[in-house]
Amino acid sequence: MNSPWNIQPLPAPSNNGKPRTHRSGKPRPSIFPTGWAGMIVLLLISGSAAALAPGQVGVQVTIPVSGIADTAQAVVVDPSGNVVLAGSAGGNYSVLVRLLPNGSLDNSFGVSGIANLDLSINLGDALRALVRMDDGRYVGCGIFTSPGTANDFVVARFASNGSPDSSFNGSGFAVTPFGASGPGEQCNAVAIQPDGMLVSAGYTYESGPSHVAMTRHSASGALDTGFGIGGKLNINAAATASGNSEAKAVLVQPDGKILVAGYAFGPGHSEFLLMRLNTDGSPDASFGTGGITRTALGTSEDIANAMVRQPDGRIVLAGSTYAAGGQRDFGLARYTSSGVLDPAFGVGGVVSTAVGPSDDYAYSLVLMPWGRLVAGGSSRTAAGQSPTDLALVAYNADGTLDRYFGLAGKRIVDVSSGSDVVYGLASDISGSRLWAVGTASRSNMVPNQDFVAAEFGLPDTIFRDGFEIPTP
Repeated sequence: MNSPWNIQPLPAPSNNGKPRTHRSGKPRPSIFPTGWAGMIVLLLISGSAAALAPGQVGVQVTIPVSGIADTAQAVVVDPSGNVVLAGSAGGNYSVLVRLLPNGSLDNSFGVSGIANLDLSINLGDALRALVRMDDGRYVGCGIFTSPGTANDFVVARFASNGSPDSSFNGSGFAVTPFGASGPGEQCNAVAIQPDGMLVSAGYTYESGPSHVAMTRHSASGALDTGFGIGGKLNINAAATASGNSEAKAVLVQPDGKILVAGYAFGPGHSEFLLMRLNTDGSPDASFGTGGITRTALGTSEDIANAMVRQPDGRIVLAGSTYAAGGQRDFGLARYTSSGVLDPAFGVGGVVSTAVGPSDDYAYSLVLMPWGRLVAGGSSRTAAGQSPTDLALVAYNADGTLDRYFGLAGKRIVDVSSGSDVVYGLASDISGSRLWAVGTASRSNMVPNQDFVAAEFGLPDTIFRDGFEIPTP
């Protein structure tokens, strides 16, 4: 029987961490078809069913949802090990995709594993964040093009099969404009409160410069008038009135206070931004300076894209920073529960990691057992406008590289002949799996981006007896 899948053994990694050839030593065939009609999913599966070594690549999937400009921005893993990706397809409409643990499309979700949503009906929308509710439903947020008001916040709730949940605002989604016209807004992150309320965060240009923008919706989809002004917040988190600021991540603490991360301009350039708000949206005066902490990691343009909160209350941000040599590196910072840099992490609370020979960007972060961390993003293969590869870096609890993961803590994976980027990470600790999702480009087609999902071995899934030979 002919199989609809293109299944190949995963090539062994070379010394530089990039899978290029099969174990036989023969050149690796292209993982992209020369032509395709309809839906094609390409699957690469590790030849061994044993647990993956830390950083080892397992299942690797590319999904041309529309065939043009498809990008997965977020991912969650459900209790059964299924992987749900959220993003946009065709550069124009929102989409959800669910994969089974073996990487094949889940036919019980959407249509043959794909839920094409098109919330704005041909005007343009995209999901940029996704979380899973305890009852199996999903909540996402992103950008929605409204007639006459440019781009607005959109928060959406979906049934477990990927269809819009009509019990939320009657349509499954709620659109929130911050201004009557202009460049508009974008939601980058969403979190669920224990009472079912949804907190979202991103940016608005309503006031001229970009400001941190936030909304809170009730479980029914209505704006919560007990939050901010009519359920909305417009916060200038920059050091000056003309500075830009933007939220990239949001979390709700067990006590109901809200953590927000992103970037804000300081005296000279953009810096890591960490804020804490009270339950009503007012600044928490006990955190940082008036509820705000800004941190300069490098010489210019420091941007935090992801955040995790440790069980002890400490907070870790991950993003990019400019190194002294003028290239971008992965940047991490850890703060105490009061918003002060934690001196027990890295150097004075800050870590900078060069992954490849040129620019490196971290867009995602997950917390591992025993306080370890994995950051994911991209690494440029050479100087200039060269392509990028998927990049993951694992850290010990003190910010040092986890030498058991990949090659001395780093893992670079070349999926396509174009640029590959990790935008989302999700871990399945019980299943010893780590999933990275994003986009892979086919340089021979324009536009040329597909969804990509790759499985990696988790740190700490192999017993460490303490007798290993130290890595030089």
